[in-house]
Amino acid sequence: MGTAPGQLERQPELEPRLQRLALGAFEIDAHLYPGGSEPPLLGLPRARAMQLCSERKGRLCTELEWERACKGPESAPFATGQDFDPSCLADASGCPSGFGVRGMGNLREWTASDLQGSKEPEAVLRGASKQQPPAQHRCAHRASTPVDTALADVGFRCCHGAPNAARVGQAALGTTFTKFELPLTELGQLLEADAVTRGLAANLTYFQEPEAVETVLAKGPGDTQGFLLTVTPLLWNPALGAEFLVLSARSGTATSFVLVYHSLGDRKFRLASSFIMQGEPGPIVLAYNGYIRPRLHFSSCWGCPGETGKILYRDPDRAVILQP
Repeated sequence: MGTAPGQLERQPELEPRLQRLALGAFEIDAHLYPGGSEPPLLGLPRARAMQLCSERKGRLCTELEWERACKGPESAPFATGQDFDPSCLADASGCPSGFGVRGMGNLREWTASDLQGSKEPEAVLRGASKQQPPAQHRCAHRASTPVDTALADVGFRCCHGAPNAARVGQAALGTTFTKFELPLTELGQLLEADAVTRGLAANLTYFQEPEAVETVLAKGPGDTQGFLLTVTPLLWNPALGAEFLVLSARSGTATSFVLVYHSLGDRKFRLASSFIMQGEPGPIVLAYNGYIRPRLHFSSCWGCPGETGKILYRDPDRAVILQP
């Protein structure tokens, strides 16, 4: 379920990062209600949709059943595969998923699932309306609306069999910054995995604490300005559902770098942003404040003009590195 961080305009506060989940067996109607050659029935409140499914000895699908049927046996991001096919929007019953379920993502649909953590009861919608951008037609895209509303462009389909108990949990804010031990062997593997950083993988060195921090402070006025300085990699939680790995290190004798990786879970990471400094032996420290979520800094001379840069969180689910 979910979408890989940093891809397809994932909304981390609503949508989990890509992860495996087991669902029990179920059946889902291949067409939107009422099915067959009939146009989809739109504009009903969710309670009425539930009632109509019950009259057919079925039930409204949960959101994860809907997502599974949309992604197909290959767990593709879209019902049409790796990319969204806009020609599918011409027909609400067109473009079957890998499981033969039609029209998934072509319009918004009710699900039986409620949005966890909302102040008022909110029902989860899956799919997207025609005017929404391609990324929002992906199978994992989520939206919500009050349970008692009737929306003119929302349809539904029925599922059969015992409902699956699996749920999408509520995103939570963790500790803003946490030190993370990443052995040089693992860092080397991360560098090798991306063409942008492959040339940095040889002769790697982490800067050492406390010497590196003391050196960077001594070059400037010596005031930490309320920040903590470190050369240990950091897990960074800048917003609900978003997590990155930030680190600084050196390749060879005079190439320092700052890297930001999307955290994919299970100690897996993918490059999000990089800043490579040729002819800079370092040390380069990371400067952070746990009360400031959306940014941290890197510096070779803390408090010196032109020697400090920023690492910023940008919606949706991106991190960028800037040096003024």
